[in-house]
Amino acid sequence: MRIFLYRVKNVVTGLVSLALVAVFALGGWAISACKLRAIEGERVFYLNSASSQGLRKEELSLRDFANITGESVRFSHEGKGAETLANEIADKYGAEILFTESAGGVTSYYCYTDDWENGLELNGVTVNLHVAVSKTECVVGTPIIFDGF
Repeated sequence: MRIFLYRVKNVVTGLVSLALVAVFALGGWAISACKLRAIEGERVFYLNSASSQGLRKEELSLRDFANITGESVRFSHEGKGAETLANEIADKYGAEILFTESAGGVTSYYCYTDDWENGLELNGVTVNLHVAVSKTECVVGTPIIFDGF
């Protein structure tokens, strides 16, 4: 009986260890799935579609991480010009600003970084980082901002 209990204890210990390894591995993968984690602000994730028609969530469950197709972060800024702010964000992610456009008091900077897979084709180039700056707010999105500004 003692040998049986010893074996059961070893099996249970092994299963618990395996479960802990899986949780930590998934946690690391989940963190890496959040590309804009270095920016603090109001975060939105887009699931299952690379368009505004995708599911929009602010809180994720563990099973959502496999379905993330986009992400955006909105934050307030004061005193920085749009170009300065966009350049700082592009530099943070090793991105090149490809083109800009302005409308309704918002300047959008469309960028590309080799560090990230995927993107959307706009104006004949692949974009995977979008920075939109107004007088007081900034929204950063990947591959682009789906929510509007």
